[in-house]
Amino acid sequence: MYPIALQMLCASVVSRFGVHPAAAESALLATLEHFHAEAHSPTVARSGLTPTEYLNESMQTARFAAILSASALRADGRETDARLNWEAYVQRETAAAKSAHDAVPPTALLGNPDALHRIGHQVGLSSEQTDQLIPGIVLTLAAGYPYRSAQQRHMTLTDILAQTTAADLVELLRHASLLAEGRNEAAAAQLRRIMRAAR
Repeated sequence: MYPIALQMLCASVVSRFGVHPAAAESALLATLEHFHAEAHSPTVARSGLTPTEYLNESMQTARFAAILSASALRADGRETDARLNWEAYVQRETAAAKSAHDAVPPTALLGNPDALHRIGHQVGLSSEQTDQLIPGIVLTLAAGYPYRSAQQRHMTLTDILAQTTAADLVELLRHASLLAEGRNEAAAAQLRRIMRAAR
């Protein structure tokens, strides 16, 4: 990214949100550091992206813009605006994930409520509990969408959701149910198992 492009990003944040230029600069540096750290995670390496490629792609995403703007508003002392800005982004992402899930065909696991309930029963969940956990699981899968492998780059989020297997869903339901019960340490251990299996 060239300095002029960074200057334009700062100017855009200043213009759009009315923050002080120093707040926009500080937020941009913090946001770049955040994504730079992410770019070196094993998940990114498994996706086949180099850290530089990941960083360049990330800078074009709505998530980058949302983190940058919320950070700039916080740096400007506007905590409430920062929170509202971030919540609006989360709502948009949730709506997009729901639309992608709604488009999953009934022949796919995540498009078949009866199959979902059967898998939920396997892990000790009622149909109602499974129904409550599925939207969160879909959002989790959507959050991982940018990390898809090179062979999956052409696929939409709906395509990715349609490929979720019964084995994947069992692990994801276990993780989600542990979180719902407030068993955060057990949920973290379960997530580590899921990540190891994905390697």
